[in-house]
Amino acid sequence: MFHRFFTYSVIGPCLAVCALVCQAAPESILTHIPDDVEIYASHSIDENNQLLVHIDPLTQALVVSAVTSLNSRFDIREQYRSPPPDADVETLCVFQDTQGIGAFVFDARGMASQQYLYLQSNAQWRQVAIRDFSMGGEPEYCMVDNASGQIYIAEEGIGVWQMSVAPESELTRYLSPLELDEDTVSIALISAEKGELSDEMGRVHSFNVKPPDYQRGDLPMLIADGQTDPVQRFGDAADDPAIWVNNETPGRSLIIGTDKKAGLDVFDLNGKRLQHLPIGKVNNVDVRQSVQFGENRMDLAVASNRSGNLLSVFAINGNNLSVTHIGDVSTPLNDIYGLCLYQPEQGLEVLVNDTGGTYLRYALTVAGDTVSASLMEQFNVPSQPEGCVADDKHQQLFYGEEASGIWQRSLAGVQQTSTRIAGLSDSVHADIEGMDIYHVDGKRYLVASSQGNDSYAVYAIDNDFDWLGSFRITADIENGIDGASETDGLAISSVNLGSRYPQGLLVVQDGRNVMPSDKQNFKLVSGSKLAEFIRKHR
Repeated sequence: MFHRFFTYSVIGPCLAVCALVCQAAPESILTHIPDDVEIYASHSIDENNQLLVHIDPLTQALVVSAVTSLNSRFDIREQYRSPPPDADVETLCVFQDTQGIGAFVFDARGMASQQYLYLQSNAQWRQVAIRDFSMGGEPEYCMVDNASGQIYIAEEGIGVWQMSVAPESELTRYLSPLELDEDTVSIALISAEKGELSDEMGRVHSFNVKPPDYQRGDLPMLIADGQTDPVQRFGDAADDPAIWVNNETPGRSLIIGTDKKAGLDVFDLNGKRLQHLPIGKVNNVDVRQSVQFGENRMDLAVASNRSGNLLSVFAINGNNLSVTHIGDVSTPLNDIYGLCLYQPEQGLEVLVNDTGGTYLRYALTVAGDTVSASLMEQFNVPSQPEGCVADDKHQQLFYGEEASGIWQRSLAGVQQTSTRIAGLSDSVHADIEGMDIYHVDGKRYLVASSQGNDSYAVYAIDNDFDWLGSFRITADIENGIDGASETDGLAISSVNLGSRYPQGLLVVQDGRNVMPSDKQNFKLVSGSKLAEFIRKHR
């Protein structure tokens, strides 16, 4: 096979590409690469330093070196090499984002891996696995446009594939079909809509470029502070978290999360799974504390259970930090979905919906090991709802209509009127998913998952529901915590949860858990960062 591999260097604002066949200066970096090395690329770190990555022709190991230039001479020092891979490498290309410099590596099986090779924040030479995925076919050449955050992959006989390089992006590809029957030697963008591919016979093929759905760096970023253990099943499994506050020892509070394929998980604030309850396909969960039933008070969690369209009720024991399933309540819903709790002075109410748009409001009763509920009212949403949150003090319900926006409804009585208070926009995308309320400086702010663009919208409840702005959650590379994307449910506590989270905690479901690729989990963000965002944007 004829190999087409290039070295990259930054010249002004442009990315210049020099092929092996070009004439290089005597002291060019090309002259320092062994003759038998066919797969390599380099990228500028700063004015005098470059990253050089190549594939060892004997072992197929990824070899990363630092290149320092001084007085037209090069000092090349190997920093590390990876273990030999399972399959031969076909091609690689480098990318750069705000976190560092990395590479995409494509092998003979059609498998791809994305990894950081150099971390920008602390100038650290370190390999960090981001994600692995299947390309299929036979990728033969790739090129990254860092400005748009897109990678272009040539496949002989198929055409040019395009996808996002953002680690949290969805693994969707756009194909521009081309009849490629010769090896590719270069890919270049000639405009925002067009690109050109040149093959080894000198022919130039024009292909279409799809504008990116959004640039991940177009919104403020909050760095993740922690993450939970992954849920037990692959695929779309983790969904909704809730926070139980340990009033005696706040640092020993709990995160309760749903695994809609396997049951309910209980985590500590370090993200360690303490308990798994295999009680069915639970979708949403909420928590209320010191709930009064007659003379008794108890801490409860309630989950919507799609294994039977049930309300599953759990007791939370603050002494031994355990959660116990105490009973279920049947509902007439056809496909139970979202759920939240409302706590009046006495008892507990459950707001639960189904995928058809029906909302049911129940008064829940717990007497020992007996759980029952009486229907208080029913209302409907124009299209599919899910996430909701109740403000107990103000007797208000906020709920999302996934494809439309956010609604508000009074809980002071039954048969109240619902009002749509926020819609979709260029910054807030469907689906509208999980939501919760954060309290800062005596004011209330609703945070809602804007799933379609991996962001979180913040609204000032006490200021006519003004949209303050949106943010995304990004990775803490040094500590091996990736960001969050495609979030379903979220939960917020505004109280002091100990030294790590003195201004509370935001917990969000992460739909694409990477660094490395793994089952879904929940990401933790300090309330201090959320408070800072709000104060800056209100």
